[in-house]
Amino acid sequence: MRLQQLEKFNPITIQCHDNPDADALASGFGLYTYFKEKDKDVRLIYTGRNRIQKTNLRLMVDKLQIPIEYVENAHIPINGLLVTVDCQYGAGNVTRLTARQVAVIDHHELEIYNGELSEIRPDVGSCATVVWHMLAEEGFSFTGRTELGTALYYGLYADTNQFSEIYHPLDMQLRDSVPFNKDLISLFRNSNLSLEEMEIAGVAMIQHVYNAKYRYDIVKTRPCDPNILGFISDFVMQVDGVDSCVVYNHQEDGIKFSVRSCLKDVFANELASYLGGDIGSGGGHSEKAGGFLVKSKYDRKMKEFEAEGYFSEKLNAYFSKRQEQILLYK
Repeated sequence: MRLQQLEKFNPITIQCHDNPDADALASGFGLYTYFKEKDKDVRLIYTGRNRIQKTNLRLMVDKLQIPIEYVENAHIPINGLLVTVDCQYGAGNVTRLTARQVAVIDHHELEIYNGELSEIRPDVGSCATVVWHMLAEEGFSFTGRTELGTALYYGLYADTNQFSEIYHPLDMQLRDSVPFNKDLISLFRNSNLSLEEMEIAGVAMIQHVYNAKYRYDIVKTRPCDPNILGFISDFVMQVDGVDSCVVYNHQEDGIKFSVRSCLKDVFANELASYLGGDIGSGGGHSEKAGGFLVKSKYDRKMKEFEAEGYFSEKLNAYFSKRQEQILLYK
């Protein structure tokens, strides 16, 4: 798909996934800038249970003047075109808004087919890379656009573990070509956690539950910005002896969880979907994913299980079956 194919629509609403991270904000900002220059009536929005709380993301929005709006009433129909960015329309990590015309721009594995108006590139490290490349295809110039360049650079930086997971040439080209403000990147990087979030992460990891047989770790946190779950997950995966992990917390209407895996035959997105089952949802990348368990469904089917017990049972069943399959094919 080319961005020029979307120019026939007006108005245009760009929707980031719920609990937007740096990559979603950057990607949405890039699309907003492009369509604004085409004189479109364009909005950049997100919705869901939580407003942006994380310090570095609030700084990113403020310092780069990203015009993102929080929409509390998700039941209002969208006029014109809805573009979901860094997510897929109908997937579990984004509130489904009512829209007749939908386009999808994402870098996760395909979850839901939404027709021809989609650009999904799971081979690249960030959605910022997808948007940057689509802008470049239309001859968009980044000269003098340091704010946008900084956003896209930081989106890639954040989604590739500080560039350590860059493999695709397009990711490298984005990193090396866009103008960016080095001081702001340092500010965002050094504001990744608040003192309260540091305490939440520290206490949670002290109380972790480790399974030596299957080499997985389960961590429960206090209520916090959902992006902190991913931060803790990435940290846990650096521990010797941990091949996969689930980090979760309770929210008002369910259980939010983050999944990581470094096993070549255990994909985090598939594991997250398995954990969500028929009482929630899950998805993401092969190494990093997440999901949500709906409280009403969980209470109805799993009320005898505490969340830790639920995740333990599901993980044990998953890895037990995996071991049986390994033995079968030996």
